[in-house]
Amino acid sequence: MVKLKRLKIHRYRNVEPCELIFSDRRNVLLGPNGAGKTTLLSLISKVLRTSLTEPGDPFSIEVELTFPQGTLTGTIASREPEAGPAELLQLTPLTRAGREAAYAALEIPDFQLALHLSDFQATVAIRRSKDQIVIEGADIDNQWPVRVAEGPLGLLHTILTLVTVASKMRVHINVWADVRSACRFDESLDTFRALTARSDDIDISKDGLRPRIRLYRFRDRLQAAPISAINPDHGIVPKGILDTMKLGLPEGATDYSMDDNQITFLSEVVRLLGLRSAIAKIELIDKVVAGGNPPAEHFDFGNLKFWFTRRDGSIFQDQHLSYGQKRLLTFLYYLDANPSFVIADELVNGLHHAWIEECMTAIGDRQAFLTSQNPLLLDYLSFESAEQVKESFILCRTQAEGDRERMIWRNMTDDEADMFYRAYQVGIEHVGEILRTRGLW
Repeated sequence: MVKLKRLKIHRYRNVEPCELIFSDRRNVLLGPNGAGKTTLLSLISKVLRTSLTEPGDPFSIEVELTFPQGTLTGTIASREPEAGPAELLQLTPLTRAGREAAYAALEIPDFQLALHLSDFQATVAIRRSKDQIVIEGADIDNQWPVRVAEGPLGLLHTILTLVTVASKMRVHINVWADVRSACRFDESLDTFRALTARSDDIDISKDGLRPRIRLYRFRDRLQAAPISAINPDHGIVPKGILDTMKLGLPEGATDYSMDDNQITFLSEVVRLLGLRSAIAKIELIDKVVAGGNPPAEHFDFGNLKFWFTRRDGSIFQDQHLSYGQKRLLTFLYYLDANPSFVIADELVNGLHHAWIEECMTAIGDRQAFLTSQNPLLLDYLSFESAEQVKESFILCRTQAEGDRERMIWRNMTDDEADMFYRAYQVGIEHVGEILRTRGLW
């Protein structure tokens, strides 16, 4: 599993420069409304997905990531475009594709990274040098055009793939499955609406979440049966849905229909909601036959919908779930799409306390970044040392500077962590009470 160990912010919006150390398990952001908790969750998501650049939003950050083969550390910073966003937009039509092309130059930041490979005790340097990605060290000296990082897989995955290709040590590093779906689970129903939105919905803000799956099929000249491969095209897609779709589309069918016996997260929804059964459906929305001999085909699937059957046999669609039921369905879906990370804003919103416990248990060994103004969430945390306390909480507040406000983010100090842990060991006060009475929340 990939873990985000450290984030040092030199420049980002109105955030005071800081260095944050994270726990491998639960990380909870505490602070009043408007202190930047959602901003920090969004930044963590952007770092993991390496989707950092937004027009007019310069940044410079240091990161430290660990994964089974070693660690990746270094600085990522925005580039100053030669033309401003307004000038770039004048060069292309104001279509969605045009906007994406216009900002392509802004999407690949400057970076200077060091990849340490534990098994080989070797370090590889990866940096951007003008229009080249340069990889040096451990008998490697390679360069690739920067444009190879413009694709949908993200900078982090791209550069680690390039190291894999260039490595003479036969090291294989693939973090795409871990980081591609590490988006923020929002505090209301935006994630639910994005997952169940139709592919022709013009709200492009949903595109980073809206699931779309592509099936490739071609015939080998030596084989009668077609060869298939299926992968997420974009959005967040649970492993359970992908694994079921890999079993094959029935002949003549125009959609996949999968029941709760085939998808674990859906069976959990059925159990927790007290239903008889559930079905997930994803439609065939496009088919393209590519040239070649033999010809290849690809099929695009989207428009995900869920149908549920009550114990009395009545059937209803996902849109008729209650607020809390929609959040529960979406969160369990989200977990199945994220093997390594959980980035959840106000997770307990709308959830019964029994569901909160189920969700916290379901997070398992994933590295979690959570916010909650409800102390119920905090009662599901446990601590074994003051050092663990120090890493597990991020304190967020604002500070006025003239007519502006700065966001201040920090770990607990050693004294604060010791004070909290001593009170926690006594076992009389709830975690939320300890934090409030000690002035930490």
